[in-house]
Amino acid sequence: MRIIFLFVILFFFIMPVYADITDYIDDYLNSYQSESYKKFSEVVKGNATISDIEKRLLIDREISEELGSNFIYLDLDNCIKTALGENFDIKIRKENKNEAYWLNKNAQFSLLPDVYYNFDIRYLTGEYLVGGIVATSAHEVPIQSLAVLEWSTINQGKYFFQNSITRNALKSQKAQLEYTREETILKTVLAYYDTLQKKMEIEVQKVNLFDRIEQLKYTKARFDSGLGTLYDVKRAQAELAGAQQDYTTTLNTLRLSQAALANIMGVDILDAIYPFEISVDKRVLVNPSFDIETLYNQALKSREDIRSKKSEVAMYRAMRNMNYTDIIPEVTFSYQNGLVGTRRIGLSSHNSVTLDVRAHLGKNMLLGTITQMKADTAVLRAKKLELINLERTVKENILNAYYDSENALKKIEAAKHETEAANLSLDLSLANMKAGEATFIDVIASQNLKVQSNLNLINNMIEYNKAQTKLLFEIGLISPESVLKDYQKKFY
Repeated sequence: MRIIFLFVILFFFIMPVYADITDYIDDYLNSYQSESYKKFSEVVKGNATISDIEKRLLIDREISEELGSNFIYLDLDNCIKTALGENFDIKIRKENKNEAYWLNKNAQFSLLPDVYYNFDIRYLTGEYLVGGIVATSAHEVPIQSLAVLEWSTINQGKYFFQNSITRNALKSQKAQLEYTREETILKTVLAYYDTLQKKMEIEVQKVNLFDRIEQLKYTKARFDSGLGTLYDVKRAQAELAGAQQDYTTTLNTLRLSQAALANIMGVDILDAIYPFEISVDKRVLVNPSFDIETLYNQALKSREDIRSKKSEVAMYRAMRNMNYTDIIPEVTFSYQNGLVGTRRIGLSSHNSVTLDVRAHLGKNMLLGTITQMKADTAVLRAKKLELINLERTVKENILNAYYDSENALKKIEAAKHETEAANLSLDLSLANMKAGEATFIDVIASQNLKVQSNLNLINNMIEYNKAQTKLLFEIGLISPESVLKDYQKKFY
């Protein structure tokens, strides 16, 4: 009697909840009769066949509609080419290099003399001292018309140091431009792989969503016929809701990764770049026989940012050494040719040659020169320390990318075995459940394992390729050709 009473209570409390969930699920299933689902559901039931290309095109079209964006299919090669031509960091660096180029030219031309024309006319009236002694009254209009050539020779030797400063600044900017190009290639490849990863993840989750719908229909049919349990239906509903959440989350991250890739490429942020590939394979970009020390030595020779920093150190060394010129005599040569005179007596020819030598005792009685040199020496030391720190950071990054590659490679092999076993496990659990030798829980567990194993394989492949790309960048050998090594365009 107590058992019957408890059953009645459970019936009244559980069934209304179940009815609400069932209504929700039914509404969801009825609204989910998309073209891709209709086609794919027939495949799941075994009533139709479909190629991988057709399946992906159907899924892609639905994903595009859900995001409200028309996909722009591109491969890695096209993304890199576009980024190198349109990336704004590269454009900014080009202008910085142009500035350094013209400043260097300006320093080179500073050795040339100044040439100018001077015309002077005045109106004089009143008394003036003649020879500084005799006062005389004057009412004159003096006039002079002169062409002047003035040359400060080597400007106390500053000319050589200024040339060294601007020349090393130009070298630094050129290296920075090349480094920015390399960094743009790296960022483009990583963003492309992020987008490809989300694309492949969402395809797995889309298929999983279709599978969950079919499983829910199957469990409801079993329950209605008295063969299944309410628990199986509830669990199927929960799995469908979870699959929908995972799919929605990945859908959002896909759109964000598309925006990030478009931004790096320098195209409209709203352009929904979509990798035009159906699979991903691991690609070895760096010789696996090289150890970390060998890779580091390669980086010291090839890294453009290290070259840039070395040129920067040389530039600041020249700036420090230029202080020595404060005690070098300043020699100025000038030549004037023209006409001088007054309006009353007329103009006469005028020629003059002047050699002016000034001996300096530094700036501010040499104390200004000494203090400036000490300040410049401190800056130079800081730049040298920055170079050492950069080289240490590069070595650390090489180590990280090296072991990330090794770790991802091991996980790929394990994930392949996991995926193969998970697919077989799901097939066996379905067959055993139909034979009455397994429960629906076994099917759910196998389905979860299949989804996770496929995601693991995708993520590990992407992780390895990204680590190899980072390693290629860290040793200073990244280029469009090197990152596209063994790249196979597996298109639709």
